[in-house]
Amino acid sequence: MAEPLKVPATEFARKFTTFREQVQSAGVIEVTAHNRTIGGFLSAAELQHYHDMKKREREVIRVRDMDDETMALIQNSEYGIASE
Repeated sequence: MAEPLKVPATEFARKFTTFREQVQSAGVIEVTAHNRTIGGFLSAAELQHYHDMKKREREVIRVRDMDDETMALIQNSEYGIASE
């Protein structure tokens, strides 16, 4: 994933219409003040992705309802090694 575009808050406020167009291709624009991120501006697609992720983090899956493939992946996983 590419590094998000970082924009000072004063520039973001002055040139909002420009950034409103740029966020569609950038996905995310970080808004900064004094070299610290104070917020972000998300494209509609990124915002939908965020909502989907928030929804999924609240889902509960019972072990007894888990399919065999997922259970095998968990049982065979190793700490510190990312899955493919």
